[in-house]
Amino acid sequence: MGTKQESLRLSLQIKDLIARLGWTQNQLARYLYTELNDLDDEDDIIKFQEKLKKELQRPTTKPERLIEYLSIIVRSSEAQKLDVVFNRYIRQDSIASGLSEAMADISSGIDNTLESKDTMAES
Repeated sequence: MGTKQESLRLSLQIKDLIARLGWTQNQLARYLYTELNDLDDEDDIIKFQEKLKKELQRPTTKPERLIEYLSIIVRSSEAQKLDVVFNRYIRQDSIASGLSEAMADISSGIDNTLESKDTMAES
């Protein structure tokens, strides 16, 4: 999957998840900022809110960053109540590259299956 398509897919997953949580993008930004930083500076939080809005709109945002955001959201107590599962294989250097590739393919296949079921349920 191309980087742009993956970034768009991840952005949509984030937006869908925060909609299910009843959060705004600003609430998400505040939550992410407090999880990623030791100090809570209101000016920096406001800057991060604007940065996050742009990251969720642009297909050029690095997928790794969006995956990090998703994993933080999924660990939140509110997301735990939704019984959200974060299906993402994270590469490990301790296993053979062929096995690592196969596991990444399996993870992508599960994502595609779940997305097609969601699309069918919305129809």
